[in-house]
Amino acid sequence: MKKLLIIPLAGAIIALSGNEIILTSKQIADIGIVTAPLTTSETLSQSNLPATVVIPPRQLSIASSMQGGVVQKVFVGVGDTIRAGQTVALVSSTEGLTLQREYLQTASRLSRLESLVKKDETLYKEGIISEREFLKSKQETALLSTELAEKRGMMKMMGVSPSNTGTLNTTSAVKAPINGIVLEQSAIIGQKIDAMSPIYKIADLSTLWIEIQTPASIAKSIKVGDMIRTNLGAMAKVIKISSGVELQNQSVIIRAVITAGKELVRPGQFVQAAVQTPSVRSIVVPKNGLIRNKGENIVFVKTSRGFSPISVKILKEECTTFIISGPLKGNEQIAIRGIIPLKGIWLGGKGNSK
Repeated sequence: MKKLLIIPLAGAIIALSGNEIILTSKQIADIGIVTAPLTTSETLSQSNLPATVVIPPRQLSIASSMQGGVVQKVFVGVGDTIRAGQTVALVSSTEGLTLQREYLQTASRLSRLESLVKKDETLYKEGIISEREFLKSKQETALLSTELAEKRGMMKMMGVSPSNTGTLNTTSAVKAPINGIVLEQSAIIGQKIDAMSPIYKIADLSTLWIEIQTPASIAKSIKVGDMIRTNLGAMAKVIKISSGVELQNQSVIIRAVITAGKELVRPGQFVQAAVQTPSVRSIVVPKNGLIRNKGENIVFVKTSRGFSPISVKILKEECTTFIISGPLKGNEQIAIRGIIPLKGIWLGGKGNSK
């Protein structure tokens, strides 16, 4: 059973039961206590995290020469828009000359062999040669035709155009593999390059990602499909959450695809990502409804018999209110006037109870 403490105050008798201040309606009015209800609000917690704008790997490519040689011409520069199949550079190479020479020699052999096959076909029909000899000639022609097609494919892959006139081309064309923007140029006119050396780095910027370094404590509350806003105004949608953490900073990488404002950011750019975490139910109290006592924040909650002091924690200070947390439902009536006398009664009772 709680001990009942009687306190004389300005000619009135006020009782305390535990921490509860017992007051009649008349005493409440005489002291000048006015109450108001607590309110609640749903607020979104937001964290600003470091992020980087990146290009999806599948949208990156290089334009390179399939053969070593010397760069003779370049036709585009960094920032230029190009289309797939467009010639972006010319490379002079002895490898290309050798391949063209072999191609022309094979084409010449095939032409002669095809003439012989026609003669053998006539001789076979006239019974002069056997079917076996005729089929052997046809087989040799087929094999040579396949070899020629392979050399033609090699020439196309190396950017060398086969000539029907017998003239050898001294250069091979380097073509863009995809539609996109030139990000980097790695070779200049007159530079000697090896086979497969990149001349241009090209990117398709139709889709961009942001990769966010997220503390594990925040990452666990984010899910695929959540929306994220950057400090530059671009919006992104979460598409992947890493299952591991980065060793350097123990962060979880969250990947989001930019859905709006892509023109506001650039690949490689550092941005701040505002990550929306689940809504939090907050209790709002007027500033004049809270007092401080020895490091504690106290509100006086109306009870059926008077008032009880409740210790709360301030989460955020606003213009005229505090956002608090504590053992409250959020719909209680609290004292907003006359709390100084209440504090005196409460502290006086605590002093008398020692």
